Parts: sequence; structure tokens; C-alpha cells
Amino acid sequence: MKWNFLRFPLVLLCFVSAVLPIYPAETLEDELMYGLDLFKEARYEQSLRLFQTVLDDPDSSDLHGDALYWMSRSQIEMNELDDASRSLEDYLLNYSGHRHNEDGRYYKGRILFLQNEYDNCIHFYSSFLTGFPESPYYASSLFWIGESLYAMGRFDEAAEIYKTLLEKYPRSVKIEASRYRLSLIEYRYREEELLKMLQWSHEEFLKSTAEYEQKEKEFNQALGVYQGKLIELTRTREMYENRLKLLALKEEALSLKQALLSGKGGPGAE
Repeated sequence: MKWNFLRFPLVLLCFVSAVLPIYPAETLEDELMYGLDLFKEARYEQSLRLFQTVLDDPDSSDLHGDALYWMSRSQIEMNELDDASRSLEDYLLNYSGHRHNEDGRYYKGRILFLQNEYDNCIHFYSSFLTGFPESPYYASSLFWIGESLYAMGRFDEAAEIYKTLLEKYPRSVKIEASRYRLSLIEYRYREEELLKMLQWSHEEFLKSTAEYEQKEKEFNQALGVYQGKLIELTRTREMYENRLKLLALKEEALSLKQALLSGKGGPGAE
């Protein structure tokens, strides 16, 4: 009987716990802060659940702006870009005066870049730079414009952006990345020049080969004509020599005939 008496408060406690909300309003701020700690530790899926918990509570609307912003950031890190875009659009639309508004706009551009919408990314960040000329994200936004240009193959324009970063924002976190991109562009230019030189050399070689073959053909033709003329000349010379020999024979025969007729060259002649 004593055991049953002690058991009653325990049953009552379980009933009360089931009725009361799991996250009372006064603890949701702690949940939000814990979610931020998880985000910093790169435990994005767990942090996302906590931010959603805050958003699901209608009595904690003062925390919804932060929760929605950090939810979008978690979704970006998890590469859930469509969800991140929707969350961020919702945040920018409904919390325009919130403390993370400028940050949210910057990350909106990052989502566009990650979605390979390079042209939209360029236009978005160009507007961002105009609207927030003193933003701590200025140099990084400029960098992502350069990256979009690079991804689109517009290397000259991208190089100008990277050079501007190196000259005007030497302390930016994007300095090393900008130097690396510039080195890639310069290497690409050198490679293109080398390819052009190789192509030119090959074309010149083919041209020289064609000219050589043409000259060789002309030489062979001229040689053939010369050899023909030489053969003809040789034949003509042989014919001429034969005629001379024939003429000499004729003259010798004529002389012999005359001698015979005069009796000077016959038998018994003195």
C-alpha cells in the first residue's frame, strides 16, 4: 500500500509533463543560442531542427527573424540551395529591418552563384555594392562578381576585378583566392599564346611543305622537259653525224669512180 502511495506523484508528474509544451517560451531563446553553437560546430542538421522549433512557436515571434536567417545559413551549408533560397527570400521579405538583413542579402548572392546563375549573381552583387558601399562584405561581393565572370569565360573582365581586389582591399579574406585566379588566367593566356605559336608553326610548316612540293613538282617538270630536249638533241646530233659520214662516203665513192674512169687508179697504172 505504501508503494502505491509513492507511485501516485510519479504518475501525476508524467501526466503534467505530457500536457505542458516541451519547449516553454522562456527556453526558446536558449534553444536558439544552442542552435547557433551547433552551427559554429558545423552540426548543421541538428542546428536546423532547433531553428525550426523556434519558428514553430507562435509566441516567440521576436526570435523568428534570427531563427529564419540561421535556418537559411544552415541550409546553404547543407547544400539545400532551393530551401535556402526560399528561407532567405522569406526572411528578406518579412524582416527587412532585421539586424542580419545586410548579411542575408550577401548570402542571397552566394546562393545564386552556387546555383550557377552567374549572370544573375553579377547583377545582384552589382546592386548590392551600390546599395551598401560601406559593407564589410564589399570586397567579398566584388570577388564573387569576378568568380562569376571567370565561370562564364570572361577572363579579361574577371582579371580586372581580381586586380582591383589586390590593389584596394589587400586585407580581404579573398586576397589569396584572387591571386590564385589571376595566376590561372595568366597561365591560360600563356597557354593560348603557346598554342597559337604551335598552330602558326604548323601552318608555316605545311605552307613550306606545300611550297617545297610545288617547287619539286616544277623542277621535275623542267627536268623532264630538259631530258626530252637532250634526247632529241642527241638524236639530232647522231643524225647529223650519220649524214656527215654518209656524205664522206659519197665523196670517197665519187673520187674512186673518177679515178677509175680516168685510168689512173686501175690495174697496171704507173
